[in-house]
Amino acid sequence: MKRSTLSVVIGLIQYGTFSIETSLMAPFFPIKGYEKGLSKLVVGLVSAAFPLANMIGVPVLLTFVRPTDIYFMFFAGPIVSAISFMCFGILEYGPDGTSFGIMAFTCMFTAGFGAAINFSSLYVVLTLAKKKWERQIGPLLEASYGTGVVIGPPLGSLLYGVGGYTLPFVTSGIFQLFIAILAKLVIEEKTVRDDGTSPSIMFYLTYLSKPYIIYVMICIMLSSSMFGAIDTTLGPHLKESFGLSEKVIGFAFLGFGITYALAGVIFGILVDKGQGGRVFVVCSFLLPLSLLLLYFSSVFTPLNLVSINVIALGLIGIYVAGAFVPGYILLETFSLQYEMGDPNAAKMFAGFAICLSYGFGGLFGPIIIGGFAFESFGFSNAMLAEVFSLLFGCIFVLLMIMSKGLLRPFYHYEEENLPIKKNVLN
Repeated sequence: MKRSTLSVVIGLIQYGTFSIETSLMAPFFPIKGYEKGLSKLVVGLVSAAFPLANMIGVPVLLTFVRPTDIYFMFFAGPIVSAISFMCFGILEYGPDGTSFGIMAFTCMFTAGFGAAINFSSLYVVLTLAKKKWERQIGPLLEASYGTGVVIGPPLGSLLYGVGGYTLPFVTSGIFQLFIAILAKLVIEEKTVRDDGTSPSIMFYLTYLSKPYIIYVMICIMLSSSMFGAIDTTLGPHLKESFGLSEKVIGFAFLGFGITYALAGVIFGILVDKGQGGRVFVVCSFLLPLSLLLLYFSSVFTPLNLVSINVIALGLIGIYVAGAFVPGYILLETFSLQYEMGDPNAAKMFAGFAICLSYGFGGLFGPIIIGGFAFESFGFSNAMLAEVFSLLFGCIFVLLMIMSKGLLRPFYHYEEENLPIKKNVLN
């Protein structure tokens, strides 16, 4: 295998280690948090710490870090995240109550910042390693992330059965450290030109007001919001309503991981054929449907409809893949058509916009739905509230796009001479 190809493979595995770690949160942490005396709202705040750090970290890093630092960021980020996740697992042996909540939030925030360090450089490093794969890097990253989500919960369930709460987090952290060291040894550091300037935050914020970019970002934000809510509510719901153990709950989350990984590959092929816009729009409406299934399974708990929850998670996996796989290429293409100019700046902007959307959604889902609504109204009503908010968001944004005649350019985003620079879009 050529070194350039091996570099991309190692980089994809490294990205997948983040999803292995974060996928361990939903089956195990909320239940442990309640055992440690945390309220549902505080559990939501801890779950929101990772995307909050992403949201804060990425724009700051993109603004102040020099282009020549991208390799240091690429290697350092996973090390910070791995150590933080290991500490997060060891907290089982620490104090209960407020002290546990503060330490858990700190660990997750630090892990999220480590991820932000890596994500800020990831796309550029991998495209430099294998330039002719530039178009496939985005879909490959999401397929890698989905594979990590497939591996994480069942592996975590097995480790949980052997060593309890701590072992899954410590094991995943050690594996991430190993991959980070391997990446440092394998990936060749290419010369990166530095003209002495870095785009400011205002440079990137200027492009966030463009309608195409707004639509992509809102759909990604809805995706992050939904999964943040599921992270903090579904595990405790399955345990309380259906009597499932933490080990079984971990396997139940396979429904999300498997469909995410498979859909990521399929959608990657479609994106390569210029169908990213269609994938993005169609998948937007799977989300309310999946949450409705979760709502009905909770209302008819006596029927023991555990399989409905797994199906719903599968639909959520398809939706998330449909949002994130085309997301990179759509944001990069639209920013270039809005005359951003520098292709590398467009790649950085795509990562910035996705992390910003992921961060905002990651705050709303765990705190408002998974914390406040779940604690005040219960699982079924919290899911119903999320259904209506997401359905309204999808329909409103799609109607906004259609009312301005923007749907055709969205579908044909790669064609030349599209009216994307006209005043109607600005």
